[in-house]
Amino acid sequence: MAFIVLSAIGGGVGIGALMLSYGLGTALACAIPGGSLCAAVAAFVLMARRGEDWAGEDCEDDEPVNDQTDQMVKALREIAQRGDVDRAKPAGKQSRAA
Repeated sequence: MAFIVLSAIGGGVGIGALMLSYGLGTALACAIPGGSLCAAVAAFVLMARRGEDWAGEDCEDDEPVNDQTDQMVKALREIAQRGDVDRAKPAGKQSRAA
């Protein structure tokens, strides 16, 4: 992450310095998108260096979360089918509209 931030700052300053001969406004206007472009290039370079690891690293950890989500959806559907909407509300929290 630090590499991406430093490349954005360095790229913005560098492009701004290159465009300074066209005027201060032009240099400032080009520095922001130039820095962003340098950050994007740095991110792609890091992604390419990691190879296949960047895509599959977090996928293994998503399985328990998906199981929990499926269980929660199942429980909510059962409550909705029974019509027990009042039981689904947290106890002790009354709305001001009631």
